[in-house]
Amino acid sequence: MAEIRPIDPERHLDELATLILDAHASNMALGLRAPLDADRARDAWRGRGDRVLLGAFAGEALVGSVTLARAHAENGRHRGEVQRLAVRTSHRGRGIGGALLEAAIVRARADGLTLLWLTTHADTDSDRFYVRRGWTRYGVVPGWAELPDGTLAANAFFYLAL
Repeated sequence: MAEIRPIDPERHLDELATLILDAHASNMALGLRAPLDADRARDAWRGRGDRVLLGAFAGEALVGSVTLARAHAENGRHRGEVQRLAVRTSHRGRGIGGALLEAAIVRARADGLTLLWLTTHADTDSDRFYVRRGWTRYGVVPGWAELPDGTLAANAFFYLAL
């Protein structure tokens, strides 16, 4: 099992870029349009504000990450968004994604959050991943995101009350 800990994106830019490039190769967008190169992938991690980035490490190698972002609205500081949960293709199926998600939930509770939300491509393994973990799917928006292959994908929206 991987060790999960908070990380500084600036110290792990190359590994985080590789993680996103690996996800793009699997047609997972993670908020970024194709074509994607290493420079743009590194830039995607810079200046992420008051977000918490958790990394999953197998030995010294970063093999997954998840971001927890607190809402900025004054009346929404009790909620946060789970963003960019990704695990390297070579390490999928080992429970790392579930461990990252659970670590984000634990961190959210410790930070006083009472509601989490996220979005993922509908009718995919990612969609089913959140359903299996007890998240509530509250809707699907067609054509929400452009996948790396250029097609538009519907996204499912989820929440979890803490």
